[in-house]
Amino acid sequence: MDRLEKEKLEKRRQEMSLKTMYFNRFLLIRYITAGFFFVNLYWFFSLIMSNTIWVLVPGVNLVFITIAAFEQCAMVSSPIDNAKKTILTYKEILIVNILLIAALFTPLFNDLFPFLTKSIKSYCLILGIVIIGIIFCSISLKRLEKIKNRTDKQFNYVKKYEQAIK
Repeated sequence: MDRLEKEKLEKRRQEMSLKTMYFNRFLLIRYITAGFFFVNLYWFFSLIMSNTIWVLVPGVNLVFITIAAFEQCAMVSSPIDNAKKTILTYKEILIVNILLIAALFTPLFNDLFPFLTKSIKSYCLILGIVIIGIIFCSISLKRLEKIKNRTDKQFNYVKKYEQAIK
């Protein structure tokens, strides 16, 4: 390899490193999105087997989550700071989780979770899962706000790296 080829290779490596660094700012968000996807997918299939109209609740969540996942995948090729669809998804999931807490204390509990027996253990299980969901939504929205405002730690690392390679 001659010097020119080595410089081109190094420049491509640096560009790829920058893209990866921008993409990794959303790493926590991607993991939480995947977690929400699988929780809602299992809930969706459970409600399908129960043949209830309430299958729309996890179904709508899955639509929003899928849209957010596609937005996050598109970030690989074009780094962005404002993930509008992902923010909307987390706000929607947060609202659904808050409504689920209210539904726990109504007869809707049996319709939303027909695969569980009506017992204090079931209520506590669902309440715990929903509270964890609310916490993860809050963490994600806070993180997305920091990324949007460019006040996250990773953004500072990216800028330092950009200055170092120039």
